[in-house]
Amino acid sequence: MSQLLQVIWFLIPAGMANLVPPIAAKVLPAWTYPMDCNLTFRGQRLLGSHKTMRGLVSGVLLAFATHQLQVFAAQQNNYFNDLAISPVYYELWWLGPWIGFTALAGDALKSFIKRQLQISPGRPWLPWDKIDWIIGTMAGCWFILQLSFTFVVIALITGLLLSTVGRIVGYWFHINKDWL
Repeated sequence: MSQLLQVIWFLIPAGMANLVPPIAAKVLPAWTYPMDCNLTFRGQRLLGSHKTMRGLVSGVLLAFATHQLQVFAAQQNNYFNDLAISPVYYELWWLGPWIGFTALAGDALKSFIKRQLQISPGRPWLPWDKIDWIIGTMAGCWFILQLSFTFVVIALITGLLLSTVGRIVGYWFHINKDWL
């Protein structure tokens, strides 16, 4: 149970980074500059119009703020301090934005692959749509935090479940167009 709680605690900033882009699209509809700068590869957009600078910046900023809240919570209560997967988790000020960036980079890489496979933007591509942000986060943090194989497997399973629940909740609140 302890490692599951550590996984969830670790995934919170990444999950927030992954969650905020569709919300930011509703709050800041005019800021739509594409992350791929409209560049193409083999006749296909690199990422597509759904990946914007608005989503990247808002996701990284929210991951930073979330990680800083975790640092504050750990300073106030040893229970939260003990949830850190590594002693450096609370020491590296840039870890929050890095976690957010790597989560969104995993999502962007999945979008690049979808474009190259000519899968339409917004069309489900399971299970990759559910775990792309986790794979990106695990790859980006593997050497910084010395993640174990068991931790990564638990994170993939947990993240898949959390992502599915989040998508359903987003559908109920009319943030997502479909529940998958």
